[in-house]
Amino acid sequence: MNTIRAGSAFIVLAVLSAAPLNAAILTGSVAPPPASVNLTTEGNLDWIHWGLSAATDVNRKVTGLSQISNFTTIGSGTSVVRLTDSPSKYSWIDGSPTAIVTNTPGGVYINNFDGPGRGFMFTVPADLLSKVLKVYVGEFTASGTLQATLSDNSAPAYSQVLTGAVSQTVQGVYTLNFAAASPGQTLTVKWTETADLGNNDNITMQAAALSIPGGIPEPTTLAFLPGLMVLSMLRRRK
Repeated sequence: MNTIRAGSAFIVLAVLSAAPLNAAILTGSVAPPPASVNLTTEGNLDWIHWGLSAATDVNRKVTGLSQISNFTTIGSGTSVVRLTDSPSKYSWIDGSPTAIVTNTPGGVYINNFDGPGRGFMFTVPADLLSKVLKVYVGEFTASGTLQATLSDNSAPAYSQVLTGAVSQTVQGVYTLNFAAASPGQTLTVKWTETADLGNNDNITMQAAALSIPGGIPEPTTLAFLPGLMVLSMLRRRK
C-alpha cells in the first residue's frame, strides 16, 4: 500500500512540475503593444489574425486546432471594415491559409461611427491548465473596454478600459491569465467601444495569441490530468 501511495505521489509531482495547474483564476493587464509582434512566438497553443487583405480574412496557427474562435459582432447593424495602417505590425511563419507573413499592418475595425456599444466578441477554451491569452486591439477618437468571463464563473470577471484620445490612435495588448475550476469551460472575450471622443470614433482588433507558460506539456503528461483532477477534488472535500 505504501508503495502504491508513493508511486501515485510521484506521478502527481511529475504532472505538477510539467503542467501549470492552478485554482481558478482570471486576471489581466493592458500595455502598449510592441511595434512588431511575432504571433508564431506568442501563441504556442494557437493564434489568430484578422484582416490580412480583406475584412473577412482570417489567418490561424496551422496546428492550433482553431481554439480561438472567429469574432462575432456586438450591436445591431454593426459593420466591419479592414484596417490598413495599424502602427503595430504582425508576422508569422506557421499560418493558414497564408503560411508566412512579415509585418502586416492589417486588422479590422467597427466603422459605424455612432458611439458606444458596438464591438467584437470571441471565445477560447478554458480548463485546469493555466493559460495566457494576449489580445491586440486599438481605438481612434474613442475609449474601449475589454471584458473577459469564465463560463463556470469560478473566478471574478475581468474588465479594463483602454483610455483613448481625441483624433488619435491608441493601441493596447491585453494579457489575460486564466484557468477554470473544471475542464470543458470557455473564456469569453468582449472588446467594445465605451466612450465616443469625437467624429469617426471606432475600435479595432488585429490579433490574439493563446499560450501555456513554459511550453506545451507532453501528451504523456496530459494523460495524467484526470487522475490529478480526482486528487484535487478529494483534497477539497477534506
